[in-house]
Amino acid sequence: MNMKYITSGLLAAMIVSSTAFLTSCADELEVGKNIDESVYSGIYENNAYLRDGKSNLVSKIVELYGETYATTVKMGLSKTPNTATSARVKIDAAYLETYNKAHNTDFALYPQDLVTFADEGILTVNANTKSAEVEMTIRAGEGLQEDKTYVIPVALSDQSSDITIKDENAKHCIYLVKDMRNAGDTYKGENAIKGYLFFEVNGVNPLNALSFQLENGKLIWDVVVLFAANINYDSEAGRPRVQCNPNVQYLLDNNETFLQPLRKRGVKVLLGLLGNHDITGLAQLSDQGAKDFAREVAQYCKAYNLDGVNYDDEYSKSPDLSNPSLTTPSAAAAARLCYETKLAMPDKLVTVFAYGQMYGVSTVDGVDVSEWIDIVVPNYGSSARPIGNLTNKECAGVAMEFHLGIGGNLSSSTARNLMNNGYGWYMGFAPSPEKYSSIFNRLTGVETLYGSQIKQPTIFYKKDDPTPYKYPDDLR
Repeated sequence: MNMKYITSGLLAAMIVSSTAFLTSCADELEVGKNIDESVYSGIYENNAYLRDGKSNLVSKIVELYGETYATTVKMGLSKTPNTATSARVKIDAAYLETYNKAHNTDFALYPQDLVTFADEGILTVNANTKSAEVEMTIRAGEGLQEDKTYVIPVALSDQSSDITIKDENAKHCIYLVKDMRNAGDTYKGENAIKGYLFFEVNGVNPLNALSFQLENGKLIWDVVVLFAANINYDSEAGRPRVQCNPNVQYLLDNNETFLQPLRKRGVKVLLGLLGNHDITGLAQLSDQGAKDFAREVAQYCKAYNLDGVNYDDEYSKSPDLSNPSLTTPSAAAAARLCYETKLAMPDKLVTVFAYGQMYGVSTVDGVDVSEWIDIVVPNYGSSARPIGNLTNKECAGVAMEFHLGIGGNLSSSTARNLMNNGYGWYMGFAPSPEKYSSIFNRLTGVETLYGSQIKQPTIFYKKDDPTPYKYPDDLR
């Protein structure tokens, strides 16, 4: 092979190519034309944002089971600074009005004298790092009202000149505080794995959650779902709506008798929602349809003093795509509903059964799924998987169906697996007093989780009856 000829050929090709390029540039060059510099805006800025340090969330629910709660507030930067830079955090009381207006809420400001920041709230980001944290302590107080949501709006201030804050969302971190000191029967430690239980309320009284206790007196189930209300089409209004069958509606109408006794002991009560054999569905609402339905769900939770919702995408027919409230079924549509629901009730739980199209999209409008889904529970016999910034802590690692007896057990080995893999939840479905013997035998692993054995049941509740009956003597 003659390298001389190859080199000469390459040189000739480069000359031709360069000539063509220069000719092209000369033809297209417009002398004096103004250049659009908007595409370069912000490339030299170092943008700051605020998060809760423990959870990395912008909006964090804090439940006070003790006299103090400690966390950190974190400032992150978009770029690594060349030299140390700083800012402060403080309570921005004036922002509460803006927040309440945006979410259509009426939250009260948490007493500012009960909140303290270490180091006067100063955050210093050293060179070659991108974040800094400062400790925040929230203390309980005598004047706090139970079952009321308070807000601590924390904001960045006094930032160095090299730090840019793009908007109010980046500037603020919101803490939604609830006083739970007198409702601690479910509290088994800040990092304890929790129990999530569906009740088939067409046949079983949800007060039966009180039958499940540890020997130390703590309740096993932290969350109870009323399974289930439905999403249905309202032909008169021309939109989807919440539909409650007589069994669900009876519990809601009599919630002081059947639901609030659970909540007063620390059990979260959620409204389950499910498709119901018509054109509407939880994963086939348009953006506006999702926003409207989410607002109605929030009103139900507020009116009946519930703690949130569980969405389950099943039993829906194909949508009428000419209806502006509906769209093609998709995980994106389901995510939009969860997102809008969290916006409408930021202090409540938004949870999903990972089935159908209900789960699988990690962002909506650039907001990570961890900001609008709190708990993910799987189908029987499987584990939920995290997406986005969710972790196993927001997922159930085991799902047990109690009526049919399927889906595995919460044995000691299962409990160790949950702990070793960082799962935050275990799930049960459809318990009934008639099956207590087999159900309790499937829950022996709670001793591994909590250091206390499960207490064999002594009471149960008949349907629509708040009387505690003796178990098993009064079963028949």
